[in-house]
Amino acid sequence: MTIFSEKLRRLPETIELASAHGVGDIAFALSQGKGRLAVAIASGGSVVTAEFFSRCRTTLQLGPTMVMTPMQFVLSMENWDGCDIWLFSAGANNPDIAAAFRVANASSCKSIQLMTVQSEGATTIVASDSLRAKVIVTPVADPKDGFLATHSMISMVTALLMASDLTTEQPQRGRLAEELRKRAEEVLSAPQSPDFGFQVGDTLFVLHDPQNAAAATLIETSLWETGIAPVQRTDFRNFAHGRHVWAAKHPETMYVLALTTTESGDVWKPIRAALPSQTRIQHAEFDHGGRLANAVSILWGLSFVQHLGNATSIDPGRPGRGPFAEAIYDNPALDTLSRDLTSSVRHKASARMHFDPIDERSASLCSVGRERLLSLAGASFVGLALDYDGTVVPNDPREARLGPPPKAIMHELVRLVDDGIQVGFATGRGGSAGEKLRDALPKRIYRNVLMGYYNGAHIRTLDVDIAEDPPQRNPNIAEVTRWLTGSGLLRDGVEIKARPIQVSIDYADVIDIERFAESLAACPQIVEGSVKVLRSHHSVDIVLASTSKLRVVEELARRSGDASKAVLGIGDSGSPLGNDRELLSGPHCLSVGSVCGASGGAWTLFGSKLRGPDALLRILQAARAKGCEMIIDLSALKLDQHS
Repeated sequence: MTIFSEKLRRLPETIELASAHGVGDIAFALSQGKGRLAVAIASGGSVVTAEFFSRCRTTLQLGPTMVMTPMQFVLSMENWDGCDIWLFSAGANNPDIAAAFRVANASSCKSIQLMTVQSEGATTIVASDSLRAKVIVTPVADPKDGFLATHSMISMVTALLMASDLTTEQPQRGRLAEELRKRAEEVLSAPQSPDFGFQVGDTLFVLHDPQNAAAATLIETSLWETGIAPVQRTDFRNFAHGRHVWAAKHPETMYVLALTTTESGDVWKPIRAALPSQTRIQHAEFDHGGRLANAVSILWGLSFVQHLGNATSIDPGRPGRGPFAEAIYDNPALDTLSRDLTSSVRHKASARMHFDPIDERSASLCSVGRERLLSLAGASFVGLALDYDGTVVPNDPREARLGPPPKAIMHELVRLVDDGIQVGFATGRGGSAGEKLRDALPKRIYRNVLMGYYNGAHIRTLDVDIAEDPPQRNPNIAEVTRWLTGSGLLRDGVEIKARPIQVSIDYADVIDIERFAESLAACPQIVEGSVKVLRSHHSVDIVLASTSKLRVVEELARRSGDASKAVLGIGDSGSPLGNDRELLSGPHCLSVGSVCGASGGAWTLFGSKLRGPDALLRILQAARAKGCEMIIDLSALKLDQHS
């Protein structure tokens, strides 16, 4: 008897143990995920369990499921907001599952479930200490799988089957467990079919009903992992779109395994009839493709792999691996990458994928992110230039944006001004920003606070009320206002906010945002370049071409007594057309909101999880004044600990 045969022989014992084991926590997690996207993460044989989990959710009508490998998940750069993440790993002790768990734990997902058979696995222990994760350990009759996943896979499949049953209106409970155990014994003890026909050197095609994806995945994975045969799998109709050419070229060495359900048999029949007579074919049907049928198909797949092993004199339980196997399997490269993909880097990577800049070819964001942090740690600043909306006050709700600035932020700014740091605001607003700040800050520091109104076009100290000292009216802005009035792009009754050097349009006042952006580009003053368009999270500002928030940065440096000194800029609109893009383009500037796709452009410190005034407050609290200069204490930022 081979090692693999011995493993299969005892699988009914594992089914019995897993069936008797409590599955209420799994059933609860399944039912709580109704209507949400679930992400099932696994590698190797555990992918079979992930596919079975997906089938369970489909049959229970719980919602869509994405099956991903750890590397796919780590490099997805998704935030997974509101999703359920399920990780499947027999031992939970490999660096890839550790990497996937780290990324899941740092995401905005709704829940994390780790399913394993090892309570002492490294990731099991880490997940057990996480407040966000639930660890599910299922029992096995044989704690060692051998080379291929056997007992661990069937234990988790059985637990998922029983838990799924528990969520239904009329659970079958013990009857279901007994039926699975009985069918397992039948499948695993069945002799090899007389017309099995597989030969050494054959290429195996697994053609399957998508409802049998778990069993098809098992066979494909097992044959590659053991070196028994080259194999590929696809559904029947995808095979029909070109892959059949292999049958024309190599009919004598092509072996087809067809996995159908009662519904897909008629899709398979014409393909079978059309294949060359020399091609050897095996067919198995698995009822209606439900959960129990899928669990049985997985057991059947294990038995099929055993028969292939016998035909090729390879023991799937010990196929013989190369001397390089451990160097490949144990390599921690993905785990290392997951550590380097901090919240800040992932946020930047998402923007790079979204904007897809054509001049970004070889820049590693992990490397750039590390260099920026090191540079920030060693930098000192004479001044601080802040955007207002979305940075000092939140963009939403509107009442908060128009309300007073947070007292905690004002307290930190007063501290910095008193320590000799130059503080200024570069805002798209007009006088309303000054009014709010004069109400929130002590009068004694007004003359020490610089205000760059209208995106930096009109600079005064805070003690100056620009209602009494307005900027000179520019004729180009007046022409833009007239053009907008007759454009038909705005809702009826909208009063255009036309200031002497800026026109502001709230998104809520625009009839069609996409048409507005396209039509605005045809405005004569924009075409000739006398004005330009800036965007914030709530409005579009049309300003003079010379307008720049960098004027505030330059003036703060000049006021320090050394115009060459650095000023730290912080804003929330760092996207390509954002009104903070220039402010945040320096090597040390920080976004607390959106960023562009360029590696040298705006970056956040906290990714997407800490934004706006909350992120600004964290930065200000980490600011330390030394003399008349300021540094940022990175240890006080608690980077990647803000969740």
